Amino acid sequence: MAKVKIFGDSKEVQVEGKMSGEVILKQLGLSSSSTIILRNGKPIPEDSLVGEDDDITIIKSFSGG
Repeated sequence: MAKVKIFGDSKEVQVEGKMSGEVILKQLGLSSSSTIILRNGKPIPEDSLVGEDDDITIIKSFSGG
């Protein structure tokens, strides 16, 4: 299972099997336009596949003015 940490929420979930970052975001109810996905500490595009041995961190991003 891949471990998914949501930065800033102190939340951690586990996902099974290979899936894209986009699918993980949908399962968590998060928007791809307001998040950054890190796989093993490096940013990845949302269509990249995540394996069971990967550590995933999701960072919620926002901007303001």
